[in-house]
Amino acid sequence: MGQEHIENLFLQEKPTLALLAIWSFQKTYASVIAKEINSTFAHTTKILTKMEEAGLIQSNMQGRIKFVELTIHGHEVVDALKNLILVIENKENLVHKEIEDEKSKAETKNKSLLDVKNDDSVIDKTLKGKINDLSVKIDDIYNDLAEQNVDDETIARKLGPFKRDVKILEDQLNTHYNNTHTKNEKDSLLKIKQRLDNIIANEN
Repeated sequence: MGQEHIENLFLQEKPTLALLAIWSFQKTYASVIAKEINSTFAHTTKILTKMEEAGLIQSNMQGRIKFVELTIHGHEVVDALKNLILVIENKENLVHKEIEDEKSKAETKNKSLLDVKNDDSVIDKTLKGKINDLSVKIDDIYNDLAEQNVDDETIARKLGPFKRDVKILEDQLNTHYNNTHTKNEKDSLLKIKQRLDNIIANEN
């Protein structure tokens, strides 16, 4: 086998496994190698012939059995293959570690976001702000319209859409109703709702 093609032999799985098997057994024969690498006897014999032509193994007859063993060059190639395997395994371990690290960071980030989401003080502060803003907005619009002596129908039409905002905040409060801190916000929203209903009813 020409030296320019020897690398092609070890880019295949079976020849690599065969060489490592010979190294492992030190001295063995074709049928043992075939079983070890899960290959046919004929294919294994072909691989061994190519290896011997490349100077990686040598064979000798002992009775009717042809034994094979590594040459010095064969041992050098095995050492190179083992080093390559170590490099690949280390690389795989490194990639696996990087994946695990990224997964851990993502989990930590998600946990932090979940903690913020479940933080009652954040929820209450946000709801309270929305309720206060809604109350101020309704009062400002109503007072402005009253000063302009706007007709009742216009006032009802201008303030009517705020019922939808009240309903949205109501739903949010009901979601967190188990939290005792939202009771004040719920009471505040109820007062806004009643005030809004009274204004629209009186104007109608």
